[in-house]
Amino acid sequence: MKEIEKAHAILKHKAEDFIVEEIGDKWHCKVSKGFVSSDINVSGEEKDFLWCELEKKNLDHFNAIKDVSIQLEISKDDIGYAGSKDKVAWTVQRISIFKPNIEKLKKFNHEKIILKNFKWEKRKIKLGYLDSNHFIITLRNIEKKVAIKISNQIRKVNYFSNYFGEQRFGVKNNNFEIGKLILKKKFKEAAELIFSGEVKEEEALRLIKRLNRKNLLMYVHSVQSKIFNEILKRSLEEGLDFTKKGMENCLLVGYKSRFYNGRLGEIEQEVIKENGLSLEDFDLREISFLRMKGSYRKALSYVRDLKIEVEDDDEFSGSKKIILDFILPSGVYATTFLENYFYFD
Repeated sequence: MKEIEKAHAILKHKAEDFIVEEIGDKWHCKVSKGFVSSDINVSGEEKDFLWCELEKKNLDHFNAIKDVSIQLEISKDDIGYAGSKDKVAWTVQRISIFKPNIEKLKKFNHEKIILKNFKWEKRKIKLGYLDSNHFIITLRNIEKKVAIKISNQIRKVNYFSNYFGEQRFGVKNNNFEIGKLILKKKFKEAAELIFSGEVKEEEALRLIKRLNRKNLLMYVHSVQSKIFNEILKRSLEEGLDFTKKGMENCLLVGYKSRFYNGRLGEIEQEVIKENGLSLEDFDLREISFLRMKGSYRKALSYVRDLKIEVEDDDEFSGSKKIILDFILPSGVYATTFLENYFYFD
């Protein structure tokens, strides 16, 4: 893929600049006009799960789920969802509520959350039900000539490099380092980085095992992600074509990984070795759920229904704004797409 000159822009100047509408197998959620709630109307034959749309603005996904559970006086585990959504954004998604108290539901009130479009269903919404996300994103404070040029470049694109975003590697960018130390069984050094202090050798593994499972997985996943990114980057620089049949994926390394034939397989082995790792390192028997068999991830992600508009920026005088309207598959971040063309402060 040809390298392009990136444009400077302001992302998420306000929540309305980053709209996300969830698309499932049988639904396409839509944000409401003006973010105005309506009366809660639940009809039909009652079943175990009440499905509805959770629309939120400028609120973290998990705090939104918590706030709903508190007002309805239920467990957070009674609320199902297909995927989490951005905080600084205006988002709408399907959720399911297990046997809710309808009277409490009718009294639900939250300045940043709307619950709407209710229907009874037999099953809980789970991760994996999500098909894709529809994004409407406004990028601001762009120079006029730059806005026109970059928009023309984006219009020609059907796909982009499916790199993992920087959020995978942590605020201090040390998730990879911690993950690598854990995989190399250097538990003392890993614990000292995690807890920011000296740790005794004999206590290190015990302390690490006490950590939240999600956090420990995050460290090891960051290792897989960095290796994936480096394999993809080097492969593209060398002109490998991931649009060819049988060449659509890049390696998410694990102890059962099988390398591709040809140059791609050589790059995979080079990158793993350069990072000081081997396949055997991912067979971490000391912490069983961190044993990574390995898998694959699409090297390229395709953009559907892309529309672009360039307008005068109503927030930053004398500049332009670009409005991008597009659909991405589930699990693909819009910022990953945007970072191919823009850089942000």
